[in-house]
Amino acid sequence: MATVINFKRSSTQNAVPTTGDLSLGEVAINTYHGRMYTEKNDGSAAVIEIGSSPKTLSVNDAYSFPTSDGTSNQILQTNGSGTLSFASAASSGVVTFTYTIGSTVTVISGNDDDSNALAYTAGSEQVYLNGVKLIGGGVDYTATNSSTITLVANAISGDVLEVVAITAAANLVQGYYTASALTATTANQVLSSNAVAIKGIKYVINATHASAGTHACEVLLINNGSSAYFVQYGDVYSTASLFTLSADVNSGNMRLLITPTNTNTTVDTFQIRHS
Repeated sequence: MATVINFKRSSTQNAVPTTGDLSLGEVAINTYHGRMYTEKNDGSAAVIEIGSSPKTLSVNDAYSFPTSDGTSNQILQTNGSGTLSFASAASSGVVTFTYTIGSTVTVISGNDDDSNALAYTAGSEQVYLNGVKLIGGGVDYTATNSSTITLVANAISGDVLEVVAITAAANLVQGYYTASALTATTANQVLSSNAVAIKGIKYVINATHASAGTHACEVLLINNGSSAYFVQYGDVYSTASLFTLSADVNSGNMRLLITPTNTNTTVDTFQIRHS
């Protein structure tokens, strides 16, 4: 007669053996879940789960997978310490809505071919008909509202209309904006101040004055933790220069400094940062 070999086992839901229950290399089974366990020792004794339907899953002792599924279109992300979780993907900032036209129409709205409802910011959209870019403002189409495009001429069956919408401008580039109203010509006023952990910034600077005109330029500013270095280029002005620039590191901050030529000068900056 064949010999029946029984492993240590438990039929209790969620029961897991401890190192006190098993010897090194010994196997135990939870018959409720159909899970197997064994003891390992790499200098520290531990019970691990083995088999095809584990309660938890780790890979090479480096990654721990989530124990439940995410929602549709979510992605796996890591916390940098080996734990994976589901999260919604960040928006690229641009969404394309595609409509395959089935009859003669001038109004485009509602769900597209992928069942996504049309949504855009008027003035930031681009519209293409059969690959040809249309002109807005009533020439080829009107952005009637944030959910409708009205064509001047009919789109007919078989045409393909695409609406490219900017949905999250901040995601297109890591950009920062400032607007400063400088009422005095004091030297080296702080135009921008950022922690030295931000190692490099590109600025687009635009200064305006009611009677002295406009002055624009670009600046690259970097630091090594104790000193700041910058280059100013592309200066263009309508009458004369409206400012001079300098830079320093002060109290742990990299600063771009400005000296206006005139009082009551407005200075706008757009910044692209790299930390």
